[in-house]
Formats: sequence, C-alpha cells, structure tokens
Amino acid sequence: MLLGVRPTSHSPTPLHATPGTRSTTRNQHPGCQYESTPLSTTHALAHPGSAPVSLRRPKLRATLTIVSLFGLLTAVNLPTALYPLIGDRLRVDEFGITVAFASYVLSLLVGLVLFRPLGDRANRRTVFVWALAATSIATLGLALAPTLAWFCLARAVQGLAIAAATGTGSSALRVLLPGRPSLSGRLTLLATSGGVAAGPILGGVLSLAGSPTQWPFVAWSILLLALIPVILLIAPHPECRPVARKGAAALPGPATQQLTTPAAIAASVPAIRMAALVGFVSFAFFGFALSLAPGHFAELFGATSRPMLGLLASLVLLASAAVQLFPVRGRWAATLGLVAFAAGTLLLGLATALASPVLTVIACLIAGAGQGVAFQKAFGAAVAAVPSARHASTVNAIYAVTYLGSTLPVLGLGVAATSFGLTPAVLAFTFAISLGCAALAIASFRSVRRADS
Repeated sequence: MLLGVRPTSHSPTPLHATPGTRSTTRNQHPGCQYESTPLSTTHALAHPGSAPVSLRRPKLRATLTIVSLFGLLTAVNLPTALYPLIGDRLRVDEFGITVAFASYVLSLLVGLVLFRPLGDRANRRTVFVWALAATSIATLGLALAPTLAWFCLARAVQGLAIAAATGTGSSALRVLLPGRPSLSGRLTLLATSGGVAAGPILGGVLSLAGSPTQWPFVAWSILLLALIPVILLIAPHPECRPVARKGAAALPGPATQQLTTPAAIAASVPAIRMAALVGFVSFAFFGFALSLAPGHFAELFGATSRPMLGLLASLVLLASAAVQLFPVRGRWAATLGLVAFAAGTLLLGLATALASPVLTVIACLIAGAGQGVAFQKAFGAAVAAVPSARHASTVNAIYAVTYLGSTLPVLGLGVAATSFGLTPAVLAFTFAISLGCAALAIASFRSVRRADS
C-alpha cells in the first residue's frame, strides 16, 4: 500500500478518496513544513455522520490519476510536430498556427476561472469521465476539421476539459497521498509536463502510421475513451465526493486551524504569486516550443522528419519533466533554477544566430532543467502553504496565470514572425524570456535573504 496506509475496513474506496479525520504532526522548522501521517490514517465520506472508510488501493488510484492527466495533456499537444502540415491543410501562415494554439490556451484560461472551485466541490470521478469524453471527441474533431475555425473550436473544447481536470487531478493526488503535499505537487507536474512533452513526440511518431494530419488524433481519441470504463470500474461514484464544507469532518488539530486562519492564508499569497509568475514565464517559452518551434527548426536546419521535429520541440519539456522525478531541496534551488533557465534561453538565441543543432539541443536541456527546478520549488511551496480544502482552487489560480504566458507572448511572437521573419522574432523572444527569468531570480534571491535575516 502506498505510504504504508493499512486498510481497516473492507469497504472499497474510490480512485479519488475523500479526506477525513486524521491525526497529524507538523514540523515547524523554517522551510521544512510537512505533515507526518500515522499508518492508521482513515478518511471519511463527504456527508456528516458517515463512518470513516479506510484508504485502500491508493497506489492504483494515484497511478490511474497520473495516467489520465498524462493522456489529456498529451492529446492537446499532439498537433505540435504536425503544425507545418496542418497549416498547409488549412491554408494558414505562422500567425494562423499561433491562433490555433492560442484558441486552446484561451479556452483553458476561461475554464480555469469558471471551474476554479470544481475540484474541491464536485465528484472527482464525474469530472474525469466528462473531461476524458470531451477531450476524446474534440481530439477526433482535430482530424476532421475542414477550416481553421473548426480546428480552433475543437481546441477550445480541449481547453475547457483540461481546465476541469487539472485542479481535480491535483486535488485527488493530494488526498491519495495524505500528509505529502510536496509529493502530490511534484506528481501533478510530472503528469502534466510529461504529457506536454510526450505530445509532440507521439504526434510525430503516430503520423508515420497513416494520414499524418488525421491518424494521430484518431488513435489517441480511442485511447482516451478506453480510460473511461477503467475509472468507472475502480472508482465507485458515491465515494468520490470531496468533504462537505459544512458539517463534514475536517483535518483537526492546531496545525490545521493555523493553516485556515485569514492571517495564514494571507501569508501564503507570496508563494502563490511566485509560482504563478514562474509559470507565466515558463509557459511563454513552452508556448513557443509547442507552436512555432517545429517550423523554426525545420527552417533553420532543413529538417523534414516529423518525429525529429517533435523531439526537438519537446527537449525543453522532457528536461523539465525529468526533473520532477526527483525532489529538489535547498533554499537556493529556485534561484539557481531560474538562473539556469535564463542562461538556456540566451544560449538558444545564440544557437539560432549560429544555426547550430548541437547548441540548440544543449540550450533546450539547460533551459528545461532550470525551469523544472524553479517551478517544482515554487509550485510545491504554494500548494504546501494552503489547506487541502483550498488545494484545487489554488492550483487552478496558479495555472490560470501560467497558461496566460502561452497566449499573449506567443501571439505576439506570431505577429512578429509574420512581419519580420521567424528567426529574428525568435531571437527577440528568447532575449525577452531570459530577462524575465533574471528578474524572477533576483526576486527569489531577495526572498531567501529576507527569510534568513
């Protein structure tokens, strides 16, 4: 059993169990806030007065949650390596491609605002089933879209589904890993960044098996649909409800009471703000990698292999996802990660000026690793600073700002590429991103110094 949780009842529990009463002790050492959970941890059902139910099969349910998030994020990034071909099919230029990409991000932003409390209040199984079904249909729609408008509509549906699933999935992992908010945050980043990284590669590989602008979407749509009966089988609907806000058992004790006071919530704002800003800069860079990077690399290096273009576009995302496999410790980790992120983006600009494939690979790996370290520390600090009841809404708020970085900067890049050419626009873009990373590194450095004084 994951985390040593031993079942004390034979009642089955869901993929996303509901948190209930548990005794916790909290380490109060500065910078090391975590909860230690006894092996006899139990969880209560959503309605008051219900008997505690043991947390059973958490490893299987957590794995299925991660796989579902991974599959959803992969689906929305399948077009990355195919955008040059999709642009030809839909008869659009670089700006049209950025519009196709941004239509997903804009709808995702709207969804993150509309669905902000969803993961803390709605039945988690219901949210995931609908998200998988909607994404599957929309992904199939990408294969059949005859015009840019229809393609953007399908992308918008994908964005709404991802918005509903992201906070819900993160909240589910928080529940399945009681007392381990940093681990649940790291697994959320691993599932989402891993899916984002895998999408371009799998899109390029699947395009070799059939019609390159249709078969990848059809195949992945079928895989998403196949996850639905698995969730329905493993997660009984009545047991996937979150804890009711009134009358239900909450996490008792001084540590929890302290976390939920207005002063404690206000104290968490700086951590949430830093996570959102790091996410904004990160996804501005990721937005370039997932939209115009394949065309840029094809133009710069004369590459024609779709799997190779997908791999090049995913290098920064793969490096970021790989970092999430390991916990990053140290007060200066976020600062150093931001410095590496800035150095990697500057190096990518140099690689573009020199048209060097080797330097491009090195730059992407450095930038991705630096981003992964910085975002892991910032995101982990933010989710650990809020109580479980506010987890999903906090994640959605962070991602709302984060995904905004994939919209405005990328649209501006598309306009610049149309007006001045793709290579000059990329050079200016990488310089701007490096400046943003440097500014955040300075802010992180000052924050650590203030905490030490």
